[in-house]
Amino acid sequence: MSQQPKRAGDWDVDVAVLAGSLVHEIKNPLSTLNINAQLLLEDWKDGTGPKEARTVKRLKVIVSEVERLERILQSFLRFTERHELSLKLASLNDLFQELAEFIEPEASRASIQVRLGLDSNLQSFSFDPDLIRQVFLNLILNAKSAMEEKGGELILRTRRIERGGHSWAVGEVIDTGHGMSRQLCDRLFHPYFSTRKGGTGLGLATSKRITEEHGGRIEVESQEGTGSQFSVLLPMEVTRS
Repeated sequence: MSQQPKRAGDWDVDVAVLAGSLVHEIKNPLSTLNINAQLLLEDWKDGTGPKEARTVKRLKVIVSEVERLERILQSFLRFTERHELSLKLASLNDLFQELAEFIEPEASRASIQVRLGLDSNLQSFSFDPDLIRQVFLNLILNAKSAMEEKGGELILRTRRIERGGHSWAVGEVIDTGHGMSRQLCDRLFHPYFSTRKGGTGLGLATSKRITEEHGGRIEVESQEGTGSQFSVLLPMEVTRS
């Protein structure tokens, strides 16, 4: 009896499971390395000689790089996992209000003014609040990074539009940073491509995936020297892909 060929979706699940197992296998020895490097750093931190100073410096580099690897692995795991959406009737306006309050202190220290423009007529609809919060937090952190050199305005807006015979809730993240070329915009959502210093290159790819799992899409407009606008369109009816 011949074996049935795998469907494309089956391969996706297999790869996701394999990637998740690999990440966990790598994280365990990394955690051991991190703990031991921290202990060595504690042992050497009070040394006063040049040898001790060099050792402390090298140990700090090891700890920093191990922690960076752990962040990359965690981002990779979030990117590869297939999300089971926990849909709830929720308010995009409330979510934006919470995010604005969360980011405002850090933005203020970077001379970035946070402005809200919420559509009071945008009613609640079904989405996964935790996952959609992750989407917008990624976009907000990117916007903040684009303005850290000279400050600017971070604008968070919501609105409702009709397109293709459907109603869409739109959340917009707008910055007045350095902007991007068309070529950069075309690559933004590719895995491991990042314009952020220290970025993993998986934040926007994960945001795109989560949005599409909701049946939505992300659109970007940008002009070099002026700033960027990211618009997340979410269906107000449940139409998951």
